Amino acid sequence: MNFSPLQVGHIANTIKPVSVDAYSKIAIELFEQSPDLEAVPLEENGEPLGVISRKITENFAISAVYRGYQKDLKNFLIPFRGILESSAFISRVVDENIKIDQGKFPAWFMVRHNQRYFGIISLQHMLEYINTLRFQDMKIAGEIQKKILGKSIVNMDKRFQLLFYNRMAHEIGGDYYRVFKQGDHRYLAACFDVSGKNIAGSMATMTLGACFSTLELFRHQESLEALTTLINSLIKNVCPLGHFVTAVLIHIDFSQGNLVIHNCGFSPVSIFKFREDNKAVYTILEPTLPPLGIEDSLDLKEGQALSISSGLRISTYSDGLTDMYNSTGERFGEERTNEFLKAMHTHSHAEMKQLLDQEIRQWIGEASLADDLTLMDLRFT
Repeated sequence: MNFSPLQVGHIANTIKPVSVDAYSKIAIELFEQSPDLEAVPLEENGEPLGVISRKITENFAISAVYRGYQKDLKNFLIPFRGILESSAFISRVVDENIKIDQGKFPAWFMVRHNQRYFGIISLQHMLEYINTLRFQDMKIAGEIQKKILGKSIVNMDKRFQLLFYNRMAHEIGGDYYRVFKQGDHRYLAACFDVSGKNIAGSMATMTLGACFSTLELFRHQESLEALTTLINSLIKNVCPLGHFVTAVLIHIDFSQGNLVIHNCGFSPVSIFKFREDNKAVYTILEPTLPPLGIEDSLDLKEGQALSISSGLRISTYSDGLTDMYNSTGERFGEERTNEFLKAMHTHSHAEMKQLLDQEIRQWIGEASLADDLTLMDLRFT
C-alpha cells in the first residue's frame, strides 16, 4: 500500500489477528519472535476486538502460576478505542484523541483500509511519530531562516564594516536583520525582534525577508526614511492584534554625510566617537519611537541624526543578550553588556564574533538561552 508519511496507514502495524480463544502461550511466542512488537490484535469470529499487550505477557513470563496456567487470551483483551481509516491524517487523529483519558492501558486503534481490517496502531506511537515529523519540519525551517538571514559579516562598501551576530534559542526564532542597499551612497542597516516566538516569530521574520527581497527586486527608490513607514504598515497589516516588532533602523546617506537612527522600542544604541585627542567617547541613545505595528503612523522627526565620521561605531542588540541567565538564575544584564561592547572597541569583527561566542558559552554554562539573541555592530572607516 502507498500512503503519505502523514497518514495512519504509513505507520500502522499490519499484524494478522489471533483468536481470543487461543491460549496465552501463543501470544508469548509471538512477542518472543518479534522483539519490537508492542501488541497483538485479537479477533472473534473474524472480527477484530482489541489487543493483548507485551506488558501483560511479560507477567506471564516471570510468573510460574501463569506459565502453568493456560488461560485463553480473552481474559487479557484491551478493547480498541476506535476504528481509523488508513487514509486519515495522523495529526488530526492525535489532536482528536489526546485529551481522552486513557485509563489503565494505552489507547489502541484498529486501522481499516477499503472497509477491511488493515492493522493496529497506538495513540502513543502516533504521538511519538508526529513529534518526530514536527521536529524535522522545525529543523528544515531553521535552515531556511538562516539562509534568509544571510552573512554575518558584511563587506559591501569600503566606507563601512558591518557585523550581524545571531543565535536562536530554538530551531526557529523571531529575530531578523538586514542590510539594504539603495544606489551607490544610501544604505539601511536594521535589526528586528518579533514579539511572538518560535513559529509565530519565524513567520513574521519570513514576511520581513520577503519584503526586503521584493524591494531589492523592484529597485525601491524612495527615501530610506520612508522604508520605516513602509515596514511599520506591513507589520501592522500582517501581525495579529497585540503583536508587534521592536527594531533599530539605521539609515545611512553618504551623499549627505549623515545617518538617522529610528529606534522603535528596541534596546539602547551605543555610540562610539573619537575626540581630537584620539580618545573614544561613549554615549547611549534610548529608543524614541514605539515598536513597529502598534501605531498607524510614526513621527519620524523623533529619529536621531548623526554625522558620519571616521572611526564612528554604532552597536545595538536584542534583549536576548541582556536576558541571558546562568545556571544560578543570574541575569547577564545591561551593565555587563555595556562593558563587553566597550571592550570590543579594539577588536575586529571576526574577533568580536569569537569573543561573543565565548562570553555566551561561559555565562550560560549548562543553562539554555531563554530568547533569541542578535547583535549589530556598524563601523565607519
